[in-house]
Amino acid sequence: MSLNNFHDKIISHAESKPDQEVCGVVLLCPDLSVEIKQENNINPDPVNSFTISPQKLITYQVKYNLLGIYHTHPFSDENPSEQDIINSEESGIPYLIYSLITKKFFLYYPESFEPDSLIGRPYIKGFHECTCLLKDYFIKNLNINITQWNKNYWLTESDQEANKLLIDILNRNTDRVEIQNIKKHDILVFQIKKNGRKHVGIYLGDDYFIHQCGHSISRKDMLDSRWQSKIKGAYRHRSLV
Repeated sequence: MSLNNFHDKIISHAESKPDQEVCGVVLLCPDLSVEIKQENNINPDPVNSFTISPQKLITYQVKYNLLGIYHTHPFSDENPSEQDIINSEESGIPYLIYSLITKKFFLYYPESFEPDSLIGRPYIKGFHECTCLLKDYFIKNLNINITQWNKNYWLTESDQEANKLLIDILNRNTDRVEIQNIKKHDILVFQIKKNGRKHVGIYLGDDYFIHQCGHSISRKDMLDSRWQSKIKGAYRHRSLV
């Protein structure tokens, strides 16, 4: 399965049973491809809820890198229900929800989520994007959970809307700093293509930064003149000022 169409498979699964919640898992395979596995909804009320066999989930966690659990909302919007949030927090597993009403996704990351290694991740829409790396970097390196900055990690397809959301979030939660005064842990915002989607990295000090490359792996790069010319802003978490 292509890295880019796993969500289309979820939509097809949803449309195959429009009168109940369908469910499954999103997996990162050893060859760094993404795969979904459809599961039976064993909940006694499948119209309003879903349950995946706990034994099946344990098997997926042992044999694969379990990126998330997906399910559908056949009669409501894509926002997670109260029970979705409770279940996701208890398991520490992200929930990807698709609504048959709005035709939209919502990717909920629980505050209990524990990220894996930051280097060598393949780009995966929603799960491994540059903003996800930012979130996970702050958890692993600073013990700061910024999950609440943005509830839905399934970003809009509109570059303009995504850029506005990013800058609004940074302006609300961080302080802007001058480029010449950046220090370790500062957030760097790049403009790779004119009028395109902005890109985020985190400064590591000593002229290096880490970022999730689009359609490639996350890595540590030198902040050389080429990258410096693309910086459009630098931001610092207020606890680090």
